[in-house]
Amino acid sequence: MPDIPLPALSFEEAAKDYGETRALHPLTLSVPAGGIASLVGPNGAGKTTALGLVAGLLAPSAGRVLVFGIDPEVDPVGAKRRLALVPDRPWLWPRWTPRETLRFVGAVHGMRLEPLEERIRSELLAFGIDGAADRRNETLSHGTRQKVALAQAFLHDPGLFLLDEPMVGLDPSAQRLLVRRLRERAASGAAVLLTTHQLSLAEEAADVVFVLSGGRLAGAGDPRAMTDPSTGRKGRLSDLFFDLVPSEAPRE
Repeated sequence: MPDIPLPALSFEEAAKDYGETRALHPLTLSVPAGGIASLVGPNGAGKTTALGLVAGLLAPSAGRVLVFGIDPEVDPVGAKRRLALVPDRPWLWPRWTPRETLRFVGAVHGMRLEPLEERIRSELLAFGIDGAADRRNETLSHGTRQKVALAQAFLHDPGLFLLDEPMVGLDPSAQRLLVRRLRERAASGAAVLLTTHQLSLAEEAADVVFVLSGGRLAGAGDPRAMTDPSTGRKGRLSDLFFDLVPSEAPRE
């Protein structure tokens, strides 16, 4: 009987509480190696909390998360070696330069000096920030800092990319570049989990989308051909999103 490959990422009834508030209800889903998945939902739906559980920044209150079969609570270093995280507000050491930042990240991942320098040049060129490589991070625009954070993620060829609102600050050309590069990495076997408020991005980039609402999984499927689980209605994610996510009146 052939071996069944482990998913790159799996949530097994994983939940998260903050005090008496349940931010993420028991969540079960998986992303295979070579797959691109997107978490979509309104603010406060639990998307960033879910990524925090995968990255080992948060501990689940129940259930568990596995990264290539590794529980980040049991083996945090082993799990983190296999992933790269770009948070929604990337922080770069202000007095370092992009080149110094990437050298540090490469050293943390044990990359040898000569191939690391070549890879740094390659990533700086790929994201079009080679001209800013030796400027202090504190002088860079938000979009350029975002590109440095993305270059960090690609630097060590992780098996799993975790991207929280990665398009914020990027111009349309840079957004297209990022989608293309993520597809290339997925084609070579990496997995991607990204969060976004842009339904068009989820439809364009993702193989599967998971809709979170109020910390619960409200729907899942191909973003270009989804089914509303409560009504059986079929359509694109952009057609069904507001059926899956109840709207609320603004509150002060």
